[in-house]
Amino acid sequence: MALRSVQTERHLKLALQQQETLRIKNLFSVADSMVRMTARNAATKEELAETLSGRLQAPAQANGLIRPSFGTNVAAVAHFSDLVERILRPHERTPSSLRGPPLAIGEQAANNLALIFHELATNAAKYGALSHEGGCVDVTWATEEDRLRIAWTESGAREVASPETAGFGTKLVETTNERIGGQIERDWRSGGLRVRISLPTTALTN
Repeated sequence: MALRSVQTERHLKLALQQQETLRIKNLFSVADSMVRMTARNAATKEELAETLSGRLQAPAQANGLIRPSFGTNVAAVAHFSDLVERILRPHERTPSSLRGPPLAIGEQAANNLALIFHELATNAAKYGALSHEGGCVDVTWATEEDRLRIAWTESGAREVASPETAGFGTKLVETTNERIGGQIERDWRSGGLRVRISLPTTALTN
């Protein structure tokens, strides 16, 4: 029994080390991709530094929520509600509403979703509901069959209009969403942007 206990402990330590190594590699991969994409679209070095700093914080915050998990098909998990709350926190004037069932997500899914919500929150803080006192965001989610459906609804904005051209942040959200097999719809209402995202639940386990 003692030998089996020692072997189990060694296997556990090895698994934890392997997970941590993969996490670090994934984080560097995300950072490298972020630097390249942002550098291509920044007009000045000041804009590059500011934009890149925010975008790098998103996966960094996501990784701070990752916890090892054993005995499931998810190697490491974060909770969806914790992720959204942490991304929104620096931008809020009024506490946002988050409603949905408990949902565990894997590391890569956490990184991708963190980036999507960072861009939505940044846009809301600059031009939408979070740029005004009293403005807020309502985020709801639910699983239906094999899809996760997310609704991002801003309220309290002032005469929000659809932009004539899609900015890099919008394109980044679409590209990231497509990468994980998602679909996205935007509704530019006067009181704030409404975004609906649909993802395959299989994308959440990576």
